[in-house]
Amino acid sequence: MRADIVFKAVLTSKVLTQDPVEGECVKLDFSEYKPIPPPIITSTDESGIVREVAPIIQQVIQSMPFTQKGMVKTPRFTLWLTKEEWNSLESKPDIGDEVTVVIRRGAFSINLK
Repeated sequence: MRADIVFKAVLTSKVLTQDPVEGECVKLDFSEYKPIPPPIITSTDESGIVREVAPIIQQVIQSMPFTQKGMVKTPRFTLWLTKEEWNSLESKPDIGDEVTVVIRRGAFSINLK
């Protein structure tokens, strides 16, 4: 038997949109933030320039627009809810809220933190 799949994700987008069949729907995009790995630089440079340049490269990568405090956003899943389903939620997630996603045989659950 396979183990459950469990991961944490952050709500990064919440959009009210139109579905041609259901009418108004809420589209929820969840992402995971992962640390940016340090650059791997190999060189036979004897002068040590590579050691001096490596931290600068890391700073440039971390300041790129797709990063947030040394983290990169990785999309995980999108959930579409009808307006009625959205309204029936007791606790509605907001942008920045973290959820725990559990996928197991025959079940899928999202737990708000």
